[in-house]
Amino acid sequence: MTSEPLDRVTSERLLDGRLVDSPADARPVARLLTAVRAAPRPGELTGEGRAVLAFRRARATPAVTQSPPAAVAQSAPTAGVQSPPAAGA
Repeated sequence: MTSEPLDRVTSERLLDGRLVDSPADARPVARLLTAVRAAPRPGELTGEGRAVLAFRRARATPAVTQSPPAAVAQSAPTAGVQSPPAAGA
């Protein structure tokens, strides 16, 4: 693929919906922008409300951090690491 980057004028024209006389390299972008501007088809957004609610709940819940499994923690190298002295010693 040897397409050139879109210049600012062409990019702005495409974003404004003025797709007439778009250069060949801009045609895929023009088709994409046309598709995303279209109204949803019947049934296309079924379940959107549930998805948004699930997303918001997930974002509101703090992330759970997990410690490494015991096998990994035990197999960690300990060469040169000294244990602290016992209390009262």
